Amino acid sequence: MVCRIDGFEHGTTRLNVPSYTVPAGKGLNVARVIRTLGEEVALAGLIPKNDIRRFGAFLSDHGIKPLLYEAPGSTRVNITLYDSQAECVTHINSVSHALPVRLQEDFLRFLAEYAEGGDYWCFSGSLPSGFDDDAYSRVITDFRKKGARCLLDTRGMALKTGARAAPQIITPNLTELGEFFEMEIKGVHHIALSGKRFIDMGVEYVFITLGEDGVIAIHEEQCLLCSPPDVKTVDTVGCGDALAAGIIVAQKRKFAFAEMCRMAVACGSSKSLHEGPGIVTLEEVWQLMEGVKITAI
Repeated sequence: MVCRIDGFEHGTTRLNVPSYTVPAGKGLNVARVIRTLGEEVALAGLIPKNDIRRFGAFLSDHGIKPLLYEAPGSTRVNITLYDSQAECVTHINSVSHALPVRLQEDFLRFLAEYAEGGDYWCFSGSLPSGFDDDAYSRVITDFRKKGARCLLDTRGMALKTGARAAPQIITPNLTELGEFFEMEIKGVHHIALSGKRFIDMGVEYVFITLGEDGVIAIHEEQCLLCSPPDVKTVDTVGCGDALAAGIIVAQKRKFAFAEMCRMAVACGSSKSLHEGPGIVTLEEVWQLMEGVKITAI
């Protein structure tokens, strides 16, 4: 749910607050951007029974193929408060209920039915409550054996176990990078050296996101600092998801590494110009690619 409350104050009652509710989530955000960029895309996920029809209809309306597995209950609601008077955005993320243990195995088998060689899969977000920490690791190992290419975007133990399954692509931010290696990481060269450790683990592409400072991208012997164009940011929610979508589309289209970085950063920048996750425009992406600065490290 998105609400606009200018001059928000604690302990007050505000009437007639402009608001809207829209299905969202990291995987959905990625899928929406991929579709906007002109590629066919499907979204696979666990969706609570009470909301599965609404999610399915939303996906179909946006040209995204729904591959939804029913879970019990209702979808959790996250709230974003926009306060233009204070120039502040506040996020309130609710907790999800633990899922039955058997649901993990059922869902992983459901996913495996769709794994095919040559496909690109993005595994993103926190694991559902009740899933094992190695769930991403298991599915990535299985999908790689079948010839699918995998991008992993998560954190904590899910990232630690998942990265060791050597997905082709990972996209940690600076905080997640420090948590992974259990150290404080400062400076461009320290970030780059830490990122290269993933390459040694078998990951092919590492994109370390630095917020408004851009991305440090690593592939084979190349290490690039990718600085975004100067834009007036409206909303940063979902910029990392847009970046992941740009990486996947550029990979599918066999872009050179530097151009892959340009598209990824341009997608994140385009998203920052729009309120709400999953929103970019194709024209903006092409224009913003020209403003992305690439520097070898």
